[in-house]
Amino acid sequence: MVSWKRAGMGIVATAWLITGCGSSPGSTSTAGSKQVAINVLYMNQAGYTTQVLQQMGREFDSKYAKDHVKVHFTFLPYPQMHNAIVTAAAAPTAQYDVVLSDLIWTAEFADKGYTLPLNSYIQHGIKNPSDIPNAIWNGFKINGKIMAMPFLANFQNFYYNKKMLQEAGFSGPPKTMSEWLHQMQVLKAKGIVQYPYEDSWLQAEGLTCDYVRTAGEFDGHLFNKQGQPIMNQGGALQALEFMHTLYADGLANPNSLTADEPTAADAFAAGQAAFNTNWTFVTGIMNTPSESKIVGQGEVSTFPVAPGTNPVTQTASVSGFQGLAIPANVPSSLRSWAWKWIQFATSPAVQAQHLQSQWPVWTSVANSPQEQKINPYYKVYEENLAGVYNRPKVGNYLAVSAIIQQYVHKAIAGTIPVKTAANDMVAQIKALK
Repeated sequence: MVSWKRAGMGIVATAWLITGCGSSPGSTSTAGSKQVAINVLYMNQAGYTTQVLQQMGREFDSKYAKDHVKVHFTFLPYPQMHNAIVTAAAAPTAQYDVVLSDLIWTAEFADKGYTLPLNSYIQHGIKNPSDIPNAIWNGFKINGKIMAMPFLANFQNFYYNKKMLQEAGFSGPPKTMSEWLHQMQVLKAKGIVQYPYEDSWLQAEGLTCDYVRTAGEFDGHLFNKQGQPIMNQGGALQALEFMHTLYADGLANPNSLTADEPTAADAFAAGQAAFNTNWTFVTGIMNTPSESKIVGQGEVSTFPVAPGTNPVTQTASVSGFQGLAIPANVPSSLRSWAWKWIQFATSPAVQAQHLQSQWPVWTSVANSPQEQKINPYYKVYEENLAGVYNRPKVGNYLAVSAIIQQYVHKAIAGTIPVKTAANDMVAQIKALK
């Protein structure tokens, strides 16, 4: 998960905790009872807020009032979500009928049979699946099986301060990695800003996201088509070298090594950096006077890439998609109702009502006059969405990501040589198997 709640055109991070509503985690649902209860597990740390979800629930309850159907929510902090889903999946009786499925869990849930493939539901229940970009569908597809219905489309954008670039003599944002490096060097040399770049390189999941995206900017992947780690070659190795160069040359703020995404966004909004690569929530922050000192200066762009990278999209972002899934132990009598809730919550009509909350998964909604009014950067958003790279689809993702975070952090800081860090990363991941 690396996804934040939108405010206006962006997303604002929240981390407050709230207990489950309506039913306890141990409650059960039976279609034969007077009331059909659909138990939904979602997080209260990012994505759609608890208030938005509860509003959706009330609308669903009203729609199916004659069937005596009611949605009950359990909200947990994101760090507790994975264990809660895995624990519930092992129980003989379903604790939840619908669960949030982060795309990084897709392979594990599919491999271990924790959630159901939704192909048949989607085939018969979604009128226009092509209205959802392939980049989003691919985040939840394993060997042709779609393991979750797309619910939230988050991804990273390239943010820059146009005033600083103009002062340095540049007419626009960089289009290539070498041009980006040059602009940062000039900005620093002219004393326009001490550290031209701010990023979130804390040893956490966000660092894996930034590494995946930077490798993509060099036309690289972390794993090959055979599922083998290849961080010590090609674009993935170039990405490590580039990230280390930014740190070693004082182009990236050294605080980046301990910063998370909101911290990096705040530094950019405070005018302490000319560039920030971050999730869509930054758009709202940089244009909110109470949170930003650069209102009117911040801009959103596609990402600079090495020559030959993504010739069609000419950008390279990273995804943070969320989907809704049905646990495999949900009884057959309740699966149709679980799907009805998923179909309702993810529908274009419902997402169009909450454009202030999240970027929609539907292209038609993303191109709607309402979204264009809210977000003047919608076209750039679409381009970066089309150029997303997904994090590795491996069944042991959490262990793999922990290794990536450890060695990428060491490589950036120069604790060990970049090539050594890359080789050790590959060796450690291979040892997991």
